[in-house]
Amino acid sequence: MKKFLISLALCLVAVIAKAQVFLDYATIEDIVKNEREYFDEIVGIYKSDDPMIRLDDMALVYYGQAFLPQYNPGNDENEKALKRFHDAGNHAEAYNTAKKIMEYNPVSLNALFNLLISSKELGKSKEEFDSYANKYQKILNMITEYGNGNTADSPFKVICPDDQNYVLFHELEIEREISRELDTETLCNIIVVEPSKKFQYRRVYFDLSLFLKHTGK
Repeated sequence: MKKFLISLALCLVAVIAKAQVFLDYATIEDIVKNEREYFDEIVGIYKSDDPMIRLDDMALVYYGQAFLPQYNPGNDENEKALKRFHDAGNHAEAYNTAKKIMEYNPVSLNALFNLLISSKELGKSKEEFDSYANKYQKILNMITEYGNGNTADSPFKVICPDDQNYVLFHELEIEREISRELDTETLCNIIVVEPSKKFQYRRVYFDLSLFLKHTGK
């Protein structure tokens, strides 16, 4: 019964209106802090690549990371090392470092993207590659369901600034970025781009509020 009530609470705050789904960070924070056993169970379902995982479960797993003690976007030493290995084309070290990150941040798009590349380059199994691809795409799909990026009232919401690039260039297939500017009132990053077939606007709005409140900027 407890699981049903928690799921119902998430569904109630994920109100559908004009094809947009809305998030309630307060509810997610409450579940992470006060229903940790349930949160860990949903994370386990996500890790197992359960094809029946729901949109609200994906949101809980992804945004819930921002309310954990280890949440440290932009300052994580493994993330910094991963970027160095990626830039150097060192697939073995990128693979090992990304695996470390996944142990404490299973929704890291940086780690998942590098695991996609390195696992293929290192000849890992198709099953392993497909697991990373499944998680990577489900996160991107979820982010673009909880916002359309058209305005500050309906932005794409991310927990790490780097995640903006994966949404832009991989999910929306944007080919050219022109500029970026942070709106300190809405805590949205406004990115001017050349429109693509998947996104036919010149401005993309990203809500960075969880990251900015964490860093105090």
